[in-house]
Amino acid sequence: MARRRSKQFKRSSRIIDMDEARQERIEKREKLQAEELRERTASDERRLKRKRAIRKKQSRRRLLIIGVTIILLILLGVSVFNILKLKSEEREALKKQEQLKAKQEQMQEDLKDADSEENIEDQAREKLKLVKPGETIYIPDSEEQ
Repeated sequence: MARRRSKQFKRSSRIIDMDEARQERIEKREKLQAEELRERTASDERRLKRKRAIRKKQSRRRLLIIGVTIILLILLGVSVFNILKLKSEEREALKKQEQLKAKQEQMQEDLKDADSEENIEDQAREKLKLVKPGETIYIPDSEEQ
């Protein structure tokens, strides 16, 4: 092989300068490194884009979860408020029912007593100003009271 190379170099009339060859190799390496760097940065950019997209999706999910949670909490709060309001109305209705039952009992007692002779007599004396035969009614002057 060495002979072939030497023949090849003999055939070419080109003179090789070692410094120039080194410089060419260095430039060639720098170009390769620059290309690799561009490829790396492109792949890094793709990775970064993917990461950003994932983060964006995650942040959207978080916002959605937070929004749904807030809505559920608001609905829960409104429901609790309505329940408490209905319970207070129920208590008031029960109190009113008890009062009405007491009033009904009182009225039933009055109804039972309404048929008695004493009650009829009292009503006739007070409301109708009736008197028994031989009784005299004294009406005081309104000025004296």
